[in-house]
Amino acid sequence: MKLSFERDDVYNLDFADLDVPEVMLSKTKRAQILSTLYLYREIILSEIAEEYGTTVKSIKQYIQLLIQALIVRGYYRKNRFIIASVYKHPDVNPSRLSALRKSILGILVCSSKMELNNLTKIFDISKKELVNHLLYLISKGLLIGSLKKEIFATAWIWNPKDKVKISEDDTLIIGTCMILRDANIDIVAKYTNFSSNDVLNVIAKLMLYRKLEASVVVQSKFLGKNQISVNVSKYLISPKTTPLSSLQSDERIIVGYIILKKQTTIQELAEIIEKESIDVVRILSFLTARGTFQFIFSQTNVVVPVTLPELIPKRTIEEMATLSFFSYEALFGLLSTQSKISLKKLAALMNRVDDEILDGIITLVLEGFISCTLKGNMLVVDNIRRYSRAQEGTLERWEKIILGMIIAKTVISVKDISQALGIDKFFAKEKMYGFFGKGLIKGTISGNRLIPDEVPIFPPLVQLDDLPIHYQEIYGYLIANKRITLKNIQSIWEKSDVAAKNIIYELTGSGLINVELSGGKVGLISHQKQLPNRELDELGDNFLKLVNEIEKIRRRRVRINSISDKLEISEIDIFKMISQLTAYGYYKGTLTTSVFERVGRLILPSKKMHCLNCGHVITSIHDSCSNCDLHPQKCTICQGLIKRGDNVLECPTCNNLAHKEHMLQWLKIKEECPICKTKSTRRTLKAYAT
Repeated sequence: MKLSFERDDVYNLDFADLDVPEVMLSKTKRAQILSTLYLYREIILSEIAEEYGTTVKSIKQYIQLLIQALIVRGYYRKNRFIIASVYKHPDVNPSRLSALRKSILGILVCSSKMELNNLTKIFDISKKELVNHLLYLISKGLLIGSLKKEIFATAWIWNPKDKVKISEDDTLIIGTCMILRDANIDIVAKYTNFSSNDVLNVIAKLMLYRKLEASVVVQSKFLGKNQISVNVSKYLISPKTTPLSSLQSDERIIVGYIILKKQTTIQELAEIIEKESIDVVRILSFLTARGTFQFIFSQTNVVVPVTLPELIPKRTIEEMATLSFFSYEALFGLLSTQSKISLKKLAALMNRVDDEILDGIITLVLEGFISCTLKGNMLVVDNIRRYSRAQEGTLERWEKIILGMIIAKTVISVKDISQALGIDKFFAKEKMYGFFGKGLIKGTISGNRLIPDEVPIFPPLVQLDDLPIHYQEIYGYLIANKRITLKNIQSIWEKSDVAAKNIIYELTGSGLINVELSGGKVGLISHQKQLPNRELDELGDNFLKLVNEIEKIRRRRVRINSISDKLEISEIDIFKMISQLTAYGYYKGTLTTSVFERVGRLILPSKKMHCLNCGHVITSIHDSCSNCDLHPQKCTICQGLIKRGDNVLECPTCNNLAHKEHMLQWLKIKEECPICKTKSTRRTLKAYAT
């Protein structure tokens, strides 16, 4: 600490150890003279002597003692004494400070120089009263400063060490000041329902405790009361870093509604949340003061956000749907088909009331899925941001069914979805909107129909092994015949018409097949090639016996009943087993329930599985390598094993691999890595053979 700020009990000095005559002044007069010296730094001796009822000689003697005690240093000039430097100030003694004196200290914190005239206007006191308060504060060691030419220059102000408890009322007042910017204290008082004096005291208290940085300006009016304005530059409290999407109750509604409207009134917000205007001001003040979301009043009662946030989804639309009974997927999908729509029409389409629709829109806005503007009752959609599990290649069963339905039929209707999913038309319509909103297809919704611009073709999103056995059998039956009927599936596998269609749709939506469904007939356009990945003895004894019997027959045409008799296994089971062998690529050919006409020879796994890290033979794709303990590398899209010699594409950001053909198909749908979401093209990915 600098020498000039050293502290001592300068008002109760004992001069016994100094070889000087005793000064005939009381302790009170000594304190008055020294405080006056500290405040003015220059005194007229005759005036001070007259004011304090003493003699000039006594004052000079006392000043001499102060100089010899190394408290001050100065010089005389005619009838004046001028301080050149101060070595010591009084010990800090806050004792019991009045609210007014604390407020004076707090206001002085905001500026190094303040006009005495302005201070008197702020506190509505006379100049003499103000000077007396300054002298008192100086005498208690709480203030260091000088008064010259009606301007008080502050050098140091006491900083209380005890912690101040910031109340909600404090934050309400400061938040309102922040919203108003150059805030007139009388207007702040009006908004907050406090008196102007209470507002001033709160501002001064927080500045004294160094919790608030602000400037205070006084504007004199020729007629009427002086205007006192506060401009807050910093409110030093812990910000509430709650993301906008996590706001609750009234805060969420107010923030979302203001983002929607771009500007609104306090009265309108009060009607929306069904509260009083003061409650709205309180919420706006808290949000602004804590840094959660900041507002300003652009004119009387008109609320405008300082900046509109750039929000992006942090969780998928499916996660949103699990948090509420409200169908956010359907609302989002519906909005993604519109550029402009009224709340009334939205409510009718969603079979909801206007308030529910508005609340759902606010949620989608705060979650970052949409950017839009509400003009009266009309919603203008500015931007759509899609984020769903579907975009990451994770489809729910109903999504696979609808996707497969679109690929197989092109144009689908609400009735098709209703029949496939076994739900009524209202929920089917929600599913159609929800599916469209996931961004899996490009197209339009016209009335009750979904019309794609182009038929989307997906890479395989599942492994055939992960599907139920009867799905694998139907898959093998289809690729063996290229064209089958739904009636055959129904009779062989004992399925209803809807169930048979759904299996075809799900296989198609999973990216395993591409078909055309028309008039009860299924035509295969293409399918994902499956190569045997297990030895025959791993399939089980019955499969091994079946293959042995087929291989004994040298003819291409194999009658199923003859094998059935030899193995004592039913013909339908033999048929289904051959369907599975065809599905996994052990055999190629055509297949009916009575005859299997094979093409070519039995195909066995052409090479053993090797660890890509150390080259050791892998016994199972589900277990780690027994040599280096690393798990087998899987394709990030189909989740199938990447084998030695496979052509792959690698993301340079996250180093995840995918089969080349699967990644190229994926990039047609979404030009980004399915794992790290880095924007990717064929050129930015590393291509090589493992």
